[in-house]
Amino acid sequence: MTTSMSSRIVIALSSIALAGSVATSADQGRTSPDLLTPAQVPTLVANATTQADHITLQTHFLAVAAQSDSVAAKHEAMAQTERKNANRGSHFPGNASLRAQQHCERLSASLRDGANQARERASEHARLASAN
Repeated sequence: MTTSMSSRIVIALSSIALAGSVATSADQGRTSPDLLTPAQVPTLVANATTQADHITLQTHFLAVAAQSDSVAAKHEAMAQTERKNANRGSHFPGNASLRAQQHCERLSASLRDGANQARERASEHARLASAN
C-alpha cells in the first residue's frame, strides 16, 4: 500500500511540474519581440514578397532557434543532475531517475534539432531577402 501511495504522489508531483513547465514555456514564447504568433507565421510565409517580409521571417526563426537552444540547455542540465544524483534524494525514485535522464536527453536532442531547422529557415529567408 505504501508503494502505491508513493507512486501516486510521484505521479501527482510530476504532473504539477509538467503543467508548470508548459506554462513557463508558453510565457517564454512571448518574451522576445522578434517572435511572431503562430497565426502570423504561415500567413507571412505564404505572402512574403518584400525584403522586409523575409527579414521579419529570418528574425523570427533566429529567435525560435535561440529559444529552443535555451530550453535544450535547461534539459541538458536536468539530465546531468539526474546522472549525478540518480536515486539519491532525487524526486524520481528507482528506475524513474534513469528514465528522467533519458527523457531529458531525448528532449534536448529534439530541441537542438528544431533549433537547427529554424536556423536553416532563417538562412533561406536571408537569401530571399538578399535576392529582393
